[in-house]
Amino acid sequence: MEALVPAVLGALKLALKLVLIIVPLVTIFEVLRYMPIFRRAGRAVDPLMRGMGLTRDAAVPLFTGIFLGIAYGAGIIIRVAQEKKLPKRELFLMGLFLATCHAVVEDTLIFVVIGGNAWIMLGVRVLIAFALTAVLARLWKWRSD
Repeated sequence: MEALVPAVLGALKLALKLVLIIVPLVTIFEVLRYMPIFRRAGRAVDPLMRGMGLTRDAAVPLFTGIFLGIAYGAGIIIRVAQEKKLPKRELFLMGLFLATCHAVVEDTLIFVVIGGNAWIMLGVRVLIAFALTAVLARLWKWRSD
């Protein structure tokens, strides 16, 4: 019983930290999503997205998944895929990128709270995601030619 009280208090402190990270992130993202800055960000990363075989139509679901995670981004990915009629290749590449590099802001902040190194975690995830997606985009294009 003596160990249970500190464990529960520690868990409650961690849960509070998580709420203080996740709720503001989701709120900020929802506000930014409807602002012109979001569209400008999509244009700014257009060369990177083309390098990974993705079009600008994939920008919003990709940003959502990157910043808030696959679970939150899945609804947006499905909606955009239906509205924009994204090809299977692009959906696959977007899914591949997000499987490797999702919720980078949220996850990084959470792991920093428990003692992780943000730059190592963020750098490795982003590099692997970009490299893997770009390579498979080229292979897919090459195989279909």
